[in-house]
Parts: sequence; structure tokens; C-alpha cells
Amino acid sequence: MQSNTLAVWLMAVLSVFFWGSNFNAAAVLVGHLSPLSAAAERFTVAIGLMLLWRLLRGRPETRLTGTDILVLSALGLIGVFGFNFAFFEGMRQTSPLNGALIMATSPLVTALLTGWLLQTPIRRLQGVGIVVSLAGVSLVVTGGHLHDLHVAPGDLDMMLACLCWSLYSVLVKKFAGHVHPIQLTRWTLGAGVLCLWIVAAFTSDPLAELRQLPLDHHLLLVYMAVFGSILAYVMFLNAVQVIGPGRIALVFNLVPVFTLIIGLAFGHAPDSAQVFGMMLVFAGVIVGSGALNGLVPSRRLVADT
Repeated sequence: MQSNTLAVWLMAVLSVFFWGSNFNAAAVLVGHLSPLSAAAERFTVAIGLMLLWRLLRGRPETRLTGTDILVLSALGLIGVFGFNFAFFEGMRQTSPLNGALIMATSPLVTALLTGWLLQTPIRRLQGVGIVVSLAGVSLVVTGGHLHDLHVAPGDLDMMLACLCWSLYSVLVKKFAGHVHPIQLTRWTLGAGVLCLWIVAAFTSDPLAELRQLPLDHHLLLVYMAVFGSILAYVMFLNAVQVIGPGRIALVFNLVPVFTLIIGLAFGHAPDSAQVFGMMLVFAGVIVGSGALNGLVPSRRLVADT
């Protein structure tokens, strides 16, 4: 039993490694094709594999109503199209580590949106964690010049990506909690991919871009689709089911760590503002995620309604 639990933890860490590596891979890709074209190929591969998986499994799934399909399509526009367009656009103008650190605040942004949209109480430690993490992100995006309110466009795009992902997570819980997670992912991916191709066709020539892309860059997109999307999601979902969302959530904090390690392997060292900002982000997420519960009394900042 203990060995099985260890294996699940290792799978969770490996899934976070794949997510962290997405930022390094995207930084290589964005100089060679448009954000929409990159996202379209990545998730076309992902949805194709998920449809094949569905065909091979052949198990019955939730019967969706017309309303369910409309809801899942809207979620796909936010969580797949919105997130990935902002993500790849942001990676054109910011560093992989900056992007990973900004995205590391998504659990706390999700907590804020949950408190607002689902009327879920926000505890005192969550509030402290949100403030500390946002201070760390502010340090990173201003390059340590906190008196300078100028934020790089790429960092703004990554903030939008973080908002899209957090909003998607909350709306899934609010409107699609009855749909199986894998079925939900396949439908939202399908809607998002369709939108990506339509918008890309009107704003660029994605097929021409992809034909001119070197083979190694296509392989990077396949890597992001298979390892950075499907396998990462499935392994992390399995860990959540076995270990529980509360305990496993802290592993998500390793995303920027793995991004940093991969960057160091390729000769990209962080500056002092990034290092200190990362420490603040980690501290904020650890405090806000409830890891210190029991050490400090928790009080509600938003009352139950």
C-alpha cells in the first residue's frame, strides 16, 4: 500500500514536471509560428488522441443535454481558446520562468473567484497567501522596480492566461460538476480547438506556417500535447482521486521550479528579482493552500451566505 502511494506521488510530481516544461517548450516555439497556430496543432493532436482513447475504451459516459453541450462549449472558449491564446502570446514576450511564476498563483486566483462566484468563505490564511503571492508576482513582472508600474506586455498576457484558467476551473465546478472529468476535458478541448482553427484561419495562414515548421518543432508540439496535456492531466487527476485535492495541491508549486531547472540546463539563469519573487510566490501558495492549518487559527474573511 505504501509503495502504491509513493508511486502516485511520483506520478503527481512527474505531471507537474511536464507542465513546467511547457513554458520552456513554448518559449522555443513562439519565435517560429503564431500563438494560434501553435495552440491549434498542439490541441488537435491532444483531441485526436483523446477521441481514439474514447473509441478504444468504449465505456458509457454521461448523457449530455443540449444545455450541457452549450456550457461545455463556452468552457472550452475560456479554458482552451482563451487560455492558450494568452499563454502562447505571453510567451512571445516574457521568459519561461516569469510565465511559470505568474501561473503558479492560479490556485489562489481560483480561491478568490470561488469566494466571489460560489460564495465559498475565504479564510484568513488564504487572504494572507493571496497578498504574499501577488507581491511576489509584482516583484517578478516589474523586474524588482516596484516603484515602476510598467508591466511587460508578455506578463500581462500571462496574467490573462492565469485568469482564464482560474475562471475555467471555477465555472467547471459551478456548471459541469456532474460530467466525468475526462469526458468534460474532451468536449472542452474540442470546442476550444475548433475556435482556435477558425480564428487562426482569419488572422494568419496556420497550414502554411505549420508546413514550414522544422520537424523538431513539430515534435515539441506533440510533446506538449501528449506529455504536457494528456498524460499530465490524467496522472494528476489520478493523484487527486487517490491522495485528495488538499494534500496534492502543494505539488503544483513545483511548476516554476521545474521550469527554472530546465532553463538552467540550457544556460538561462534567473535574476535576483525572479528568485526573490519565486520565494514569495511559494510562501504565499503554501500559506494560502492550507499547509499551515493547525499552526495558526483560521478566521473567515468572507462570511457564509
